[in-house]
Amino acid sequence: MRIRTETHSETLIAYAAGRIDGSNAFDFTRSMQALFGDESAVVVDCHQVTEVSSAGLSAFLMIARELQEQGVRFALCCLEPRIRYVFEMTGFDRIIPVHASREGALDSSGD
Repeated sequence: MRIRTETHSETLIAYAAGRIDGSNAFDFTRSMQALFGDESAVVVDCHQVTEVSSAGLSAFLMIARELQEQGVRFALCCLEPRIRYVFEMTGFDRIIPVHASREGALDSSGD
C-alpha cells in the first residue's frame, strides 16, 4: 500500500495504490490521518487499489467518520470495477460518496 498526495484548491487528493487489507489497514488509516490539515475536502483516488478487504472497508469508514466530525467532506473515486462491486455489495457506497472520476469527486467537493 502506497499513498501520494496533491492539493487542488482546498481539497487534498490522496492517490492510494496496492492492497488495503488486514495486514496494512491500520497503517493506511494512520498514514491518511497524518495527511489531514486544514483542507475542506479529502478525495482518495483508488484507481491503483488492487484489493479492499473488510479491514480496508473499516479503515475507509474510520477515515470518513473522523473527517465528518471535523466538517471535512470525504469521497472516493476511480475504483476498479471489482473494488466498486465490494463497496456496492456492502452498502459502503451509500455511506461514502463514490465517483467514477476524479473530476466528479472534485466537483462534489466544491472545488
